[in-house]
Amino acid sequence: PEAMEALNAALEQNPSDTSSWNEMARIRLEMGDYKGAAYSLEEVLLGSPLDASIHCRLAEVYATLGGLGNLKLARKHMAQSLELDDSNSNRRALFGLVAVASSYLEQVSKATKKGAEDADPEVAKEIVKYGGEKLLKMYKGTKLFAAVQAVVDEKVEYADKAVDVPELK
Repeated sequence: PEAMEALNAALEQNPSDTSSWNEMARIRLEMGDYKGAAYSLEEVLLGSPLDASIHCRLAEVYATLGGLGNLKLARKHMAQSLELDDSNSNRRALFGLVAVASSYLEQVSKATKKGAEDADPEVAKEIVKYGGEKLLKMYKGTKLFAAVQAVVDEKVEYADKAVDVPELK
C-alpha cells in the first residue's frame, strides 16, 4: 500500500526512526505479514530496548509464527518484558509467557528427534509452573480467580505430562 511506500521512503532517510518502524509493524500485522512485523518490531527494539510493551508485542508475533525457534524467541521476549516491568499491569506478558511455554512443550512433543535436538522442555515446564503461581497470586481475591485458576491448572497439568525428549519418532 501507499502507506508502506511512504514509510519505506522515510526509513531510507532515517533508518533509526522507531515511530516509523512501529507504524510499519502495525501495517504488516494488519496485512498478516508476521515475519515483516517481527523484523519491524526488532528494529523498534534497537531504538527502545527497555520498552516492555514492545518486547511483549514482538513475543506475540513470534508466538503467532510458531515453530520451536520462534516459540523460544517469544519466550525470551515475554521474559524480557516481565524483567522490565514486573508489575501487575504487565499481566499480558505473564499470561503470554505461560501460553508460549505451553505451546513450546506441545511442539516439542510433536517434533522429530532431529527437530528437537536443541529443545529444553524442562525449562518450559518450570516456566509454566512459575508463571502459573505468579498469576494465581495476582488474581487471588478477585472475581476472575476461578477462571484464571482453571487455565493455570490446565497448563500445569499438561506441562507435568509433557514428554522430556521425543525419542519415539
